Amino acid sequence: MRMKTPLSFITLFIIFFVYCNEPASVEEVNDTTTPTAEKVLDEEPDLYVMLMWHQHQPFYTKNDDGYYTRPWVRVHATKDYLDMVELVADYPEMKATFNLTPVLLRQLEDFSNGAKDLYWFYTEIESKKLTKDDKSFIVSRFFDTNPKVISRFPRYVELRNSKQNWSQWSHQDFLDLQVLFNLAWTDPKYLSKEPLKSIVVQGRDFSEEDKTILLGEHSKLIDKVIPTHAELWKTGQIEITTTPYAHPILPLIFDTNLASVGDIGAELPTNRFNKPTDAAIQVEKGLDLAERLLGQRPTGMWPAEGAVSQEILGMFAKEGIKWIATGEHVLSKSLDIPTFKRNTKGIVTNPEVLYTPWYGQLNRQDDVAIFFRDLRISDQVGFTYSGMSPEMAVADMMNALEAAREVSTTLDRPLVVSIILDGENAWEHYQNDGIDFLSLMYETLSTTEWLKTTTPTEYIEKYGSQIDKLDKVFPASWFQPNFATWIGETEETYAWDYLQKTRAFYDRSNSSGKYTDEQLEVAFDYMLLAEGSDWFWWYGSDQSSGNDDYFGSAFRNLLKNVYLSLNVDPPVYLDIPIISPSAQLFDKPSDSILETNEALLLNGSTNPIIWNDAGKIDTEDVISKIQYRFSNEHLYLSIQKSSTTMQESNPWKNINLDVYIESPSRTKLRRSSVPFKDGELSNQQFLAIEASQAIFHRGDMLSNGSYFTCTKKDLPNEGSVKEATFSTECLTKQSTEISALGNELYFKIPIDEFGSLSFGDKIKLRFYSDIFEGLIEPSRPLALFVPEVSNIELFLEITDPIKDDYGEGEYTYPTDGVFIPGSYDFEGFSAGIADGSLVMNFDILSAVKNPWNSPRSLSVQTIDVYIDKDWGYSTGIKELGNYRFAKMPDGGGWEYHIVIEGWEPQIWKALPGGESELVTNQFDIVVVPDKGVIVVKLDIENQLGGGNPEVWHYGVIMMSQDGYGPNGSRIREINPSAEQYRGGGAPNVVNHPNIFDVIYPEQGIQEDYLSSYGQYEGSVDDIPSGLLATIPLVSKNS
Repeated sequence: MRMKTPLSFITLFIIFFVYCNEPASVEEVNDTTTPTAEKVLDEEPDLYVMLMWHQHQPFYTKNDDGYYTRPWVRVHATKDYLDMVELVADYPEMKATFNLTPVLLRQLEDFSNGAKDLYWFYTEIESKKLTKDDKSFIVSRFFDTNPKVISRFPRYVELRNSKQNWSQWSHQDFLDLQVLFNLAWTDPKYLSKEPLKSIVVQGRDFSEEDKTILLGEHSKLIDKVIPTHAELWKTGQIEITTTPYAHPILPLIFDTNLASVGDIGAELPTNRFNKPTDAAIQVEKGLDLAERLLGQRPTGMWPAEGAVSQEILGMFAKEGIKWIATGEHVLSKSLDIPTFKRNTKGIVTNPEVLYTPWYGQLNRQDDVAIFFRDLRISDQVGFTYSGMSPEMAVADMMNALEAAREVSTTLDRPLVVSIILDGENAWEHYQNDGIDFLSLMYETLSTTEWLKTTTPTEYIEKYGSQIDKLDKVFPASWFQPNFATWIGETEETYAWDYLQKTRAFYDRSNSSGKYTDEQLEVAFDYMLLAEGSDWFWWYGSDQSSGNDDYFGSAFRNLLKNVYLSLNVDPPVYLDIPIISPSAQLFDKPSDSILETNEALLLNGSTNPIIWNDAGKIDTEDVISKIQYRFSNEHLYLSIQKSSTTMQESNPWKNINLDVYIESPSRTKLRRSSVPFKDGELSNQQFLAIEASQAIFHRGDMLSNGSYFTCTKKDLPNEGSVKEATFSTECLTKQSTEISALGNELYFKIPIDEFGSLSFGDKIKLRFYSDIFEGLIEPSRPLALFVPEVSNIELFLEITDPIKDDYGEGEYTYPTDGVFIPGSYDFEGFSAGIADGSLVMNFDILSAVKNPWNSPRSLSVQTIDVYIDKDWGYSTGIKELGNYRFAKMPDGGGWEYHIVIEGWEPQIWKALPGGESELVTNQFDIVVVPDKGVIVVKLDIENQLGGGNPEVWHYGVIMMSQDGYGPNGSRIREINPSAEQYRGGGAPNVVNHPNIFDVIYPEQGIQEDYLSSYGQYEGSVDDIPSGLLATIPLVSKNS
């Protein structure tokens, strides 16, 4: 082994390089580069680094005129794809791997053949000929640029600041914006050279000729992307891989039931998708396309989103794939390790396990090697280093690599650290588009004598015989130990059901003998594209693009094209958006609850007791007002027909009205459109809610003034055979009362019809009538919040002392204004059982604000609940979660740990030996912001392992949420002195708890518990359990 180079020397070298080095030009490198594929290292390094850039864009749709509806393939080509590979070429000793997905390659080829996007189209229009609609599009979309990039162009900033007044802009203003958008999406490297340099220097008052030159340069840059990668691959300096054809989550194409392995609470599709043949074709077709465009067939693959499982390994081996790559969660779960632990500096504590490929074991085929991504280093490059100087960022990376080297030198072969991330999305957040950072990183990796960069194929050829085998590969993805981002929520369930129905149609068509091979080939290509992961990524609450409807529409259009290419009209349900529009709240909510069971009518008149404090909304359609009110047993509704449409004294006797309801209960079968009813065809209008039940009012039933009907819960699924035979006839208990008086129609619905309800739950309503030719205003669904009425049987209610959100006694909030007083102060906690769920209610002293737009309306708080199922027996895990620095009391240990936060909620299960595993990150969280209430529902059997919650003990703590918290903890540290985003008032020791409040009814107990730790001055990685603070527990009998 070589003598170790002190890390301080590396740091000094980095500083020297920044000021002294100028990379060679691309032309110079091309003149001097020689093939290195067969090069044998003179001396074995202490450590290898495998750097892999993943380049991908979704398959964007074209409009009717043939223009791509989004520009991102083109502008990432001109800003990132070409520059990234050319920059590697500037450092001949640098090895890297580029993953080019087939859908990206296909679109790049199309652009090289003359395709254009809408942004290009609007750029080409002469500014003096722009219509009002043209101008509106340009103003709304030509600022789709990172603010850090916009700031490089003063004129761009000027236009952005005046965009509210764009109707007063001159032709020159629009011309400048047309040019500046495209300049901003061009790499600085190309902007520093002619002919673009002169345009940049000019800065403003551009000409139509400038625009033509700029778009011409974009065409030239796009044309070079694929050939440049292919040429550098031939030299051996880079390796190129690809992804299955449409970038699908391959294990889910194989079988959607695999989703439940890593997420037992996942909502699975009604119709299981199970197409191993499609999965195999996706692999083959992706390789075929890459080989056609790049001149070689890849022998490595990055499965889309790093999604792998044991079941799909053989598909790679069959196509000659020698290696694949994925995330570290796959390895930890495959080895039955809960997670890879890191010390406080973020350095993995068992690098000999993570920093090596493993073989995925196959019985009748060659084993496939698997490289596993280092989560922290990769994410630092992708998300953190952009906020640091290049010197500090590269030094931080080298610290982590040095730690790996320390272990690597003790082994029989050098370890390999896999750094894998997107190759296009991070750089707009860096200064100078990341060029300074990447240049310094490449130079450092190329010149550090104890380190070598490598490609996966090169490493396997050298050390493949020494690689260990995994018994089985756990089904998971690159960033989470499951597939929860693509399956498991209701929107995702609909999408998978749509996919399965369309696939079944294709199978029937394929076996019908009616179609030519060409027709079937076109249809199947659309089918494969619809199987891509990008559509499912944006469904559900876990991801948001800001324009999810675009991707939802693109997905449904691909499915429609399967039908259209076979000359069949697509089914109506494909016109129904999977993503529902946001519901409209009542103008005035109702918080008060009727204490008595009131009759709808009182002595033949409207009952004022019901409606005195009702929630209401006024509309301007055939309905003029809608009201609601809760009692402990009923929901009362009033629908008032407008006076302008009243043509008789009792109009509701001649009107049928459907009331579609979305209940928060766990109803699996829901529908989104008006169904066929009683043998009559429906226009299947989109309801924009997931209707779990409906009440069908029939006017002729009002002959006696009122009648009882049922709540129909057997609505047929979209496109099912039951649709044609669905009847509104009541076959169950008729407990909903309907009455009318004048122009008002009244409903009295038992609360039990909605399933389990708790404070803050949202019920959505939609009204439909054939007589009124469809849905009744308002145009969006109505939503009402359930007040403090509940059918939950509470077994535990705790009132917590207020103004004790100071932890062990003197903690203070961070100083930024988002941390409003009371945000971390519990007022109370209750727990109850309803319909097989444990329902927990947390009362916060302040309103629950959402300043960072969490998808679950919970930005600031993180609440932990620790469940001890058998207190007194000291079973389970003693220590609390990551960076809490606290433990369970004597005799206690948690079996389940629930993390309640807005982005990554989790349920952890204790395992023997003190380890834990993730059960799921999908469970119900409801926030009532103004009331300061957070409600959580957990499936007792499936998510908490069964048992009786009434005998369990609960530890409940409040912390501050921080997505960048230390060591992946996602909680905010509390320091001796408060800062903008750090709490203060903590003792100057490392083992104080990062906890602001604890649920316990007695004043002073919290302080005693949280200050019960001992003095400690060592590393936070080695705090003895005896020197951790303790938390109190509460229970039904405590």
